Amino acid sequence: MRGAFIVAIVFSSTAVAVGVSQYAFGLFIVPIEETFGWTRTEISASLSFAAVGGLSAPLLGRAMDRFGARPIIVLSLAVFGSSFCLRPLMSELWHWYALSFLQFATFSGMTVLPAGRLVAAWYPHIRGRMTGVAATGNNVGGLVMPLAVAALLAAMPWSEASLAIGLASFAVAGAALVVIREAPPAGDAGRRRPGSTGERKIRVGSALPDQDLRETVRTGTFYAVLAAITLGTFTYSTILPHALVHMVNKGMGNASALSALGTLAAAGVCGKLLFGWMSERFTARRMLISNLVGQAAFTALLGSATHTGLVAIAAPLYGLFMGGFGALYILVVQESFGMRHYGSIMGLMNLGTVVSFGLGPLVAGVSYDVSGGYGAAFLVVGGLFVAGAVSLAFARPRTEGTPTTLRPPS
Repeated sequence: MRGAFIVAIVFSSTAVAVGVSQYAFGLFIVPIEETFGWTRTEISASLSFAAVGGLSAPLLGRAMDRFGARPIIVLSLAVFGSSFCLRPLMSELWHWYALSFLQFATFSGMTVLPAGRLVAAWYPHIRGRMTGVAATGNNVGGLVMPLAVAALLAAMPWSEASLAIGLASFAVAGAALVVIREAPPAGDAGRRRPGSTGERKIRVGSALPDQDLRETVRTGTFYAVLAAITLGTFTYSTILPHALVHMVNKGMGNASALSALGTLAAAGVCGKLLFGWMSERFTARRMLISNLVGQAAFTALLGSATHTGLVAIAAPLYGLFMGGFGALYILVVQESFGMRHYGSIMGLMNLGTVVSFGLGPLVAGVSYDVSGGYGAAFLVVGGLFVAGAVSLAFARPRTEGTPTTLRPPS
């Protein structure tokens, strides 16, 4: 039962982080503009601090390997909550930027880092499915948090709404402090492999799970996985933020485009559950290759379709594969490198998001300025997805079913 509560905590933490930072951000633009007189450009520039989350991820990952997931997720939620609780005290633009820096500084510590470690520890035999469940916090946060924030802003000033978000983050942090444990008790036979003696046995597709970390980052597999994840995350920086306006540009009405975006998000939930389950049967590596190819196909269809009916069909199909990517890239890191240095390796993988989040919006902007739409950007990103799949396909095959260990933090 505790394992289910732990997954619920990771789910909630991810929903808050992604839902507030990405999906609900726009709801604060007008109130902030009216209060301080800052321009839209000055306000939106704070999103550039999302790159800080990628830069800090290796430090948080290494700390998680040493101290465990609980202190990292609690600290990350507390920092995130503090950034919102302090916003009512803002008076200068640099305050807004400083608090945005705090907001994104521990982003990975609320999402991918604890999700990967805790789910693998508590559900080693069905970690694909349970990782999919935990990762649906991204999509549910995108559906629920904008509605919740809109309700708050309708009932109170933006400053009080910001404080409420901060307090909600502290509430999740408190629950994490009470509920989270690194692994089931030693006597829990339902979670432990027969014959294990004090160390969790997890079967992963890795021939070199317990290598020294410095040896791991010298392997071709490390860079193949890094390339696949970096190129795959262009889906979050280029496709998703511009999907709605792209569909409107293609001739869909606002209501129809919003409905299509809703089906895209709902399909994303299904994608995480489906691809998480399939990774247990066919390996995460193979499923990530197929996932990137699927994203490429339906991104290209979204970008090139001239009929609104085709766009409406392509949106949920793209969403299915886009959602699956959010679970698979966690699983492929576990499968390729084991759990001993999971935090450090995943932290290094997250450095790739600095590239995707730095270049992705520029690709979209240039596409619109040159062609008057986002179709060209969608086609370019589709090509990047194919390149990521090819990179992963040429990674050195791993021996399936090799046991590795997840040791308690020292």
